[in-house]
Amino acid sequence: MRTSLLAATTLALAATLAPQASAATVQQDVIALTNAERAKAGCAAVKANAALNTAAQRHSADMASHNFMGHTGSDGSTVVVRIERAGYTRWTRAAENVAAGHTTAAAVVRGWMNSAGHRANILNCALKDIGVGYQYKAGTKYGHYWTQDFGTR
Repeated sequence: MRTSLLAATTLALAATLAPQASAATVQQDVIALTNAERAKAGCAAVKANAALNTAAQRHSADMASHNFMGHTGSDGSTVVVRIERAGYTRWTRAAENVAAGHTTAAAVVRGWMNSAGHRANILNCALKDIGVGYQYKAGTKYGHYWTQDFGTR
């Protein structure tokens, strides 16, 4: 019984930690794939920004928690409100891509590149910083929720 309880506790802890590690890896993968597309178009690489990562992650978590996909947050917030709340201030340009249902970083970047508006954001050479959010929630319409927040200061 004691061994079973320890095993169950260990599994529960691993399940709690795994999504955090997965989200960080997914963020890195999305940024690398985004920068590969930018390089093909002659744009400089965007750099990860902690405040934009926070804003993007919060939005992905909000979409997952409230079972929706869109640019307007469940509280009525816009990308501008969300990035400023996260500390990305004094910006001169901002843009956002959202998606849902894609199960991998490669799939979501491919989906964005196949959409004119999302592609334009990724290939906007004037954008310098990026944040990526990813959230998985079983039992929701899409399961996987993605956000890219871009900015320039």
